[in-house]
Amino acid sequence: MTGASVEPAMKPQVPLSRQISISDDESGDQPAASDLQLIPPFRLCKLDFREGCYQINFRPTASLVSFEGTLRVDRSAPDGGADHLIVSGDLYSKRPVIGPIPHPLPPVGDKDGDEAAADAGLTSLAGSLSAVDEPAIPFPIRRPRIPIFPRARYHSYLRVTSVSAPVAVPFPKKCELTITADQFNYTQPPVGQFKGTFPATPSRTVTMKLSKVAAPFPFSLTGGPFYQGRLFENGVDKGSVTLAWVSKFFRRATLEIDTLVGAVRPAPVPDGSGGTEFFDTVFAKTGWQLKVVQDQLNVPVPSGVVSTNCWSSADLHALMTAVRNPATNLDTEWHVHMIVVPAKLGCSRGIMYDTIGVPREGCASFSDDGYPVSDSSNFGLAANKKQRDVPRAFLRSATHELTHTLNQIHQEQETAADNSIMTTTPSVADVLGGPATGAPGVFPDQIALAHNTNVRHHLNHMPDPVIRPGGWPFASWFPTGAPQAADRHDFDASELALEVTATTDRVALGQPLDLTWTMTNNSGVSLRAPNDVGTEALFASITVTDAEGRERPVRPYVILCEHAKLAELAAGESVTASAKVFWSTAGFAFEKPGRYRVDVAVSWSAQGVMVGVQSGIDVFVDYPTSASDNHSANLVLHPDVGKWVALGGEAYHLGEACRRLQALSQTASPAAMAVAGDGATAPRVIDGFADMLPDRAKLARLRPDLVTDTGGRAPRAPTRAAAPGRKRAAKAKKRTGRKA
Repeated sequence: MTGASVEPAMKPQVPLSRQISISDDESGDQPAASDLQLIPPFRLCKLDFREGCYQINFRPTASLVSFEGTLRVDRSAPDGGADHLIVSGDLYSKRPVIGPIPHPLPPVGDKDGDEAAADAGLTSLAGSLSAVDEPAIPFPIRRPRIPIFPRARYHSYLRVTSVSAPVAVPFPKKCELTITADQFNYTQPPVGQFKGTFPATPSRTVTMKLSKVAAPFPFSLTGGPFYQGRLFENGVDKGSVTLAWVSKFFRRATLEIDTLVGAVRPAPVPDGSGGTEFFDTVFAKTGWQLKVVQDQLNVPVPSGVVSTNCWSSADLHALMTAVRNPATNLDTEWHVHMIVVPAKLGCSRGIMYDTIGVPREGCASFSDDGYPVSDSSNFGLAANKKQRDVPRAFLRSATHELTHTLNQIHQEQETAADNSIMTTTPSVADVLGGPATGAPGVFPDQIALAHNTNVRHHLNHMPDPVIRPGGWPFASWFPTGAPQAADRHDFDASELALEVTATTDRVALGQPLDLTWTMTNNSGVSLRAPNDVGTEALFASITVTDAEGRERPVRPYVILCEHAKLAELAAGESVTASAKVFWSTAGFAFEKPGRYRVDVAVSWSAQGVMVGVQSGIDVFVDYPTSASDNHSANLVLHPDVGKWVALGGEAYHLGEACRRLQALSQTASPAAMAVAGDGATAPRVIDGFADMLPDRAKLARLRPDLVTDTGGRAPRAPTRAAAPGRKRAAKAKKRTGRKA
């Protein structure tokens, strides 16, 4: 574990447990130290509130719905305060149990408790309420492990604020473990979205009073403590609660690695003590149990792709969609898919997609890219070498992408560049071998294969929906936008200016906005600033605000950041980036006509202080003025078309996008104009897709089903149903159009 060099400059916008102290007693009527001679009337307590993950079950009084989840007791956190203690938990709704069951049943495994996959089950509360109960004790029974629950049943986050574990109590008082927690009830996201909401303040504060008892089977197999007791709110008994220790780890996940023909996957590297380091040992240091499955070898290269060239976002997305394990169930397993492909030097060492099927499900690593001196002059012996030839740096880079899938951002944004996994590779090289150290040869040998304390804290104690694959979209837990002027952390335009421009200030409904922004150093000195201000590099963010003041972030669909770092921006120099503002995992940027404000912010951490620049433009989305305008908007305002644009086009694996864009291209044909009537103009929406429409030759080769229908004719675009009184006129127009 590496310590963060400075305090975090960015505060997560989700509830998050912090360090607490553990008290020996609540009333102060016990001996001051546990090594004193105890004589009546005192009773010695051995509560054993050990580190690790506990399974928690809460059964409210007079309620059909109970709750289950995990409680993480972190006693080795470097940022855990004087007592090194941080405690957090997550609760999920649970279907009612008919009849008395004395103790909760843990998940079971087919090998051992830590490695087995969970039984597939219903994911919604409605489905659970309607289902026939399964057998009470599945066969075979194994050692309990960290439980995983369906995303749709997530209920609340527990931010533990105090723990009391008395060393001794006077007779006849019981030895009780007392845990007080703020409970934040979760609002599930709308259908089709993934980001729900937590309240800004606790929904309630609860206190659990627990007595240690003999662990029932199968919890007795863990050798850990078992507690049972009552949960109180404002002194009122709300129901029974049990707490069972199940693992020394806090969370668990599975990494599946597939490798393309010609690529080399990351391999274990020496740890300096006679052992090796790999993905699982790196995450074990953080507190996670990571199961690594090295699955498909020699995955065929997709047709039309040269695997040793730079990969387009669309081609790589198509490959990852095709080879991921279709049996993966993210409601029973925290599962990340990694594909290793060759590529070449100068492309990127790795990439993460915000969405393949759901958020943060997969990432890629490029074995034949590596460490060009254009990225850093401090790569030392790794300079201009491929990743496959620098094993330690290769493993670090791949672990960086893996940690992105768990919703972690760069430390250049959050704290400062350091020798840890979530600092970008060029910045790690500069930290190790830069002017401050005077040791240009320490990269890659002295790379620390560890997360820093800040990332460790997030991975172990952020709420489940924020962290788990298939949960919140990437980076949606931290605020977007540059610091406000009142914070005195923004640059004056005379120092560092951001200019935002667009090809037009008026777009049709459904038309992408081509946006460009340039950051210029107007000061007379060099400034340390991001060398890449594209949204994919994560330093820049785009926010769209409608006329009612509702904000919508336009998040990057592709996280391509391995070349990005904080670097010297000389006086008078500029960096520029651009994007098509259309769709992201937060939805469409312009959902309806009206006035919008589009803001671009570039922000980063400067020695633990958040700094940045911000600027924007006003855009008006025109109202449709014809049936053709409405039809075109209806065609393109579809998530698959949004993904097509976000991937830069050429995403022929998105069949619905191909069909809709092909139909859009036909709206400007002479036949379509004839149907629309004399004087009709082509819909303006098509202007925004002029450089992104499917190529007909590629479409014929890759999607022949979309080029001709069963009768050999070109498919027709969907038409709006005509009113009954206008059918005859519509038919007449169609006949005229065919003759024309």
